[in-house]
Amino acid sequence: MIRLAAFDIDGTLTINRSSSILCLEAVEALRKLERNGVIVVLVSSNALPVVVGLKKYIGLSGPAIGETGALIYYGGEEIVATTKYSAKQAYLDVLEKYKEYVYGSWQNMFRLHDYALRIRKQYLSRDNEIYSSIKEYVENKYPHIKVGYSGYAIHLTPKDTGKGKALKQIMEKHGIKQEETIGVGDSIMDWEFIKETKIKVAVANADPELRKKADIVTTKPSGYGVIEIIGKILANNKFTR
Repeated sequence: MIRLAAFDIDGTLTINRSSSILCLEAVEALRKLERNGVIVVLVSSNALPVVVGLKKYIGLSGPAIGETGALIYYGGEEIVATTKYSAKQAYLDVLEKYKEYVYGSWQNMFRLHDYALRIRKQYLSRDNEIYSSIKEYVENKYPHIKVGYSGYAIHLTPKDTGKGKALKQIMEKHGIKQEETIGVGDSIMDWEFIKETKIKVAVANADPELRKKADIVTTKPSGYGVIEIIGKILANNKFTR
């Protein structure tokens, strides 16, 4: 019996990995999952206001994880930080040193712990090279900061936090056991929270590394793969509503 389902947003709930347009059929499937008593958690590296706003407007009431796990929103006024550190100084440093190649995300003014960099369009063909250089520079100079690349943005995150840590805190708070959980994503960065769940799912167009690690790879991409896996959850839980 699945009691908690955690989903990444970008590339997972969207129509594909190059669009920010939500798959509306996937949104309806999420609502159906919640109507049947499953706690639906949205997990993202986006700024928390973006994740919380999305969750509320699509009609979900479960927790939301933002800033790559640094912040959890439980509802009402309850926001919990999972780290005491901030990557802001490292971000400002990188922004100056690598300004030819990257620029700051517009969301950074709403962030407290995790900061995001976007690669300039003319250098996207060298994204992995730029990411690797920034990762080496930051992790050597700032030992409390880790660097990850989602395919959308380069994230500078305190090492003592992550999507997995945040999800485990949510599970503990709600009294959910690992065997009652499922995690779904598209980026290798999502493995951080997916590995904490019992059933580990990658959508069909996920990063190759994530597809190799997952228990299940959907036959359809992004949001359409989410619809597919939610159908299986409802069938196995014998839900009909």
